[in-house]
Amino acid sequence: MTVLIAAILATFSIDLQEPRSLTPDSTIAQDGVAKKVAKLVSEVSADNLEHSINTLVSFETRHVLSTSDDDARGRGAAQDFMENRMRSFIASSGGRLTVERQVTPVDARRLGAEIEVVNIVATLRGTTDPDRIYVVGGHYDSRNSRGSDGEGLAPGANDDGSGTAAVIEACRVMSQAEFPATIMFVCYDGEEQGLLGSRAHAQKLAESDSVVDGMITNDIVGNTLGMDAVTRDGYLRCFSYAPRGNDSMGRSLARAATRAAGRIAELDVMLVYRGDRYGRGGDHRPFFDAGYPSLRFTEPREDFSRQHQNITERNGKPYGDLPEFMDFTYLAKVTQLNISLLAELASAPPPPSVVRVSGARDAHDVRVTWQPVDGVSSYEVVWRLTTSSDWESALMLSEGEYEAGENRRSGAVELRAVLAGVCVDDVVVGVRCVAGDGSRSRVQAAPDGDSFDQGRQARGGGRRRGR
Repeated sequence: MTVLIAAILATFSIDLQEPRSLTPDSTIAQDGVAKKVAKLVSEVSADNLEHSINTLVSFETRHVLSTSDDDARGRGAAQDFMENRMRSFIASSGGRLTVERQVTPVDARRLGAEIEVVNIVATLRGTTDPDRIYVVGGHYDSRNSRGSDGEGLAPGANDDGSGTAAVIEACRVMSQAEFPATIMFVCYDGEEQGLLGSRAHAQKLAESDSVVDGMITNDIVGNTLGMDAVTRDGYLRCFSYAPRGNDSMGRSLARAATRAAGRIAELDVMLVYRGDRYGRGGDHRPFFDAGYPSLRFTEPREDFSRQHQNITERNGKPYGDLPEFMDFTYLAKVTQLNISLLAELASAPPPPSVVRVSGARDAHDVRVTWQPVDGVSSYEVVWRLTTSSDWESALMLSEGEYEAGENRRSGAVELRAVLAGVCVDDVVVGVRCVAGDGSRSRVQAAPDGDSFDQGRQARGGGRRRGR
């Protein structure tokens, strides 16, 4: 059945139109942000990525217990390399990029010791909305088959030299451009010992009441040859947490990643509605725990003969996480995806904090209400069937095509529109903000009518409530 759409105002209505499928070709025009993204992703260098990984591997191990005072070996040498590399981008940023070592004492229970985790944090300050932050990270620490071994070889090329290299290259490319919001590029320490570095960073941001609108971790993103000898280089898996249902803010961030993939070539995003790989975890978990939207990018099929292995050979099969088993062309695509996603979100306004829906009693219509965002005049209402993984239909509304009214309880201004002919029982509805250059925020979805905490979500909506 054809579904008709209308935005019904207090005194008039706009013309009915058929819904648009949200395929990349139908929603991504050559607008300002598309041209900006195209220029940025064209500058990603697979050679730079390979150089970063070879350099990290040359330090032999980056384990949290490895030496910190050797210029050529261990975690200290790796920290110097990463910090110096990102500091070299400061000049091209016009001074907007700052780089620091974030040192935090922690109790590493897996190791039975007190240690210091050292994150390398490069911050590209936003121009007009610097208090809104996006974080992209990869962990630089490595391990071999014995998790407590701080001396043995642990090259960590793919796990997670790949994510670390992607973060450094994204920092290089993006520091040459300006964005309204702030972007943090972080090389995390201690992931292999219990997410130590990311937990320290997330806690620090939460304690300072920072507004983190999205966190991306890249972990094991540089190999395309699976254990089944099949090469899969056309997509990337995207994991995101949700306390319940499929419309947490983390899932909203994941759906923004599928849109970002439409701006680059030859790489799709596979949405996996699970927080991480089965029974496992990554650096996005502490951000989820802190109430921030977060996701994990991971290659299609992991090869466990490369992860947490001593360098050896068994029955003619090589083991060990070495650069020769990686696909740097694929890693370049993953880096482009990160840049595309970050560039759009950091260019767009923040999403609406509150969205509500209700069904009309005299027609099969959905009434949509949302809070206005300062400086925004265009919004996009999106919806999908409850059984669909991603947004399917959209209606763009510019000023004059939605009604502004007063909330009867709070007196606050709210905006309203109606989706005519859409049955509220069958769909999930959300709203996102649209900037003048065409960049779009994440979607804020209306709470599920069956959710026990829907009242809390509808009232709060902020960084501590949606996740």
